Amino acid sequence: MSRIEYLVRGLWKFLFGRKGFAVRLAAKVFLLCMLVLLGSGARSAEEQKTPGKKPIVLSSLPMVNSVAYSSDGRTVLTGSEDKVARLWSTASGKQLRQFVGHTGGVVSVAFSHDGRQVLTGSRDSTGRLWDAATGKELRRFLGHEVTVNSVAFSPDGRQVLTGGWDTTARLWDAASGNELRRFTGHRQDVNSAVFSPDGRFVLTGSQDETARLWDANTGKELRQFVAHPDNDRHIPYQVRSAVFSPEGRHVVVVNYLETQLWDVASDKQLWVVEGHYQTADFSPDGRYLLVGGHDPGFAYLLDAPTGKELRQFAGHTGNIESVAFSLDGRSVLTGSEDGTARMWDAGNGKNLL
Repeated sequence: MSRIEYLVRGLWKFLFGRKGFAVRLAAKVFLLCMLVLLGSGARSAEEQKTPGKKPIVLSSLPMVNSVAYSSDGRTVLTGSEDKVARLWSTASGKQLRQFVGHTGGVVSVAFSHDGRQVLTGSRDSTGRLWDAATGKELRRFLGHEVTVNSVAFSPDGRQVLTGGWDTTARLWDAASGNELRRFTGHRQDVNSAVFSPDGRFVLTGSQDETARLWDANTGKELRQFVAHPDNDRHIPYQVRSAVFSPEGRHVVVVNYLETQLWDVASDKQLWVVEGHYQTADFSPDGRYLLVGGHDPGFAYLLDAPTGKELRQFAGHTGNIESVAFSLDGRSVLTGSEDGTARMWDAGNGKNLL
């Protein structure tokens, strides 16, 4: 009999023989517990190895100010208070590249429509253009006196729009970096600046409690969206974000206390939802609106035609600073002051698994 066989037989007799019942019972219980724990650990380890089972949480400490999806959905972009913008893989959650050069926090980021270039705005008063593949800085947009709080590409990628805390929004030639036009009229900081889907108009939102529509070709102001023109109680209705619907017929205006939907042609307010939000994005089909803000830990999916809440995205531990829909509408991205960006399933509100 081999030594191993001898040991196995001895153990068997000890556990299942006639003597030492109490000891044997305790040993059996101990072994069963160990088997359960080992099995559970093995399953847990296997689940972690299974592709697609790891929650996608992109760490970009400190505070994540801005997030954006690439057009193909394979990468996302974050901008943070540590003066760095970062490129991440949506498949693995791994950091792919850094865009380093700003001397102030990066507060706004955007992809070009072909995904080949990245645009950033910073507290250092500059907007910058980068090569997405290499991380190399290509161009600077100089002229704002303080924070560049919003950046956007025109639909054709030939122009760049910036909004600054110097009360102006500015249009730039993407190839040369030259300023083409200036949109003036706001009395306080411009927090948001975007193009209409066809590129003919510019929409801005400001601390002066107005959102304004401009002719992109002339710089002429066309319309103001003012929810409370007779606000004499000093209630903070400063506009934090203003965005076009995908077809361009509606705009959403987000202030500290409300989110509002407006019809562009009639200048009519269609609905108002109360809530401490500061950022919003439409789904690509225009059916849904994603909002987030000063409700720590939560972003919300709203029915765009009615403003009704449909879903919550819970998991952050700080205010939501930025939100974005993927171009296929199947997932959403949130950036928070808790130092993380998170991807969620738009259909069920769960952190992507």
